[in-house]
This record gives sequence, C-alpha cells and structure tokens, in this order.
Amino acid sequence: MLVLLLALGVSLGIGSYIEGGVVAAVVMLNIVVGFLQEFSAEKTMESLRGLSSPSANVIRHGHAKTIPSPELVPGDVVEVFFPLPSLTPHLHAIVEQ
Repeated sequence: MLVLLLALGVSLGIGSYIEGGVVAAVVMLNIVVGFLQEFSAEKTMESLRGLSSPSANVIRHGHAKTIPSPELVPGDVVEVFFPLPSLTPHLHAIVEQ
C-alpha cells in the first residue's frame, strides 16, 4: 500500500497524470476490497462468538430450561438434538452400553 502511494506521488510529481490516475484507482479499489473483507470477517467472528456460548438445554425437576454449562449437575437430563436422523441409533446403542 505504501509503495502504491509512493508511486502515486511520483507519478503525479513528474506530471504523468494518466498513470497517477490509474494508481489512484488501484489504491481506492484496494481500500474498498480491504474494508469489505474486514467487514465480512467481523460479521463471521460475531456469528461464531454467538455459537460458542456454552449452554445446555436440560430437563430439571420436570421443567425444560436452558442453563450455562458450568451449572450442570448430576441428575440433569440433557436434551440432545441431532440434525441427521441416522445418528440416533448410534447414540441409542452408546447409551445402552
């Protein structure tokens, strides 16, 4: 980026306005693309932070509730959701063992 700005200054300094304009356009494009990538990455990170909140859906004393994971105690029934029905028999086999 600094090299492009230096090239822009030199181009305009020697009176080569067409080359300076092209370099200025490249610098502006670089700024726009960098901003969009940074914005997209920030949205993705925010989404990932929301997914990583450690909580569990449990049935405690006959009532379903969502609690933070550190508050799990023996006797809590944890609700487990599988997106693929094909995994359910495997879970059932593991629980029976």
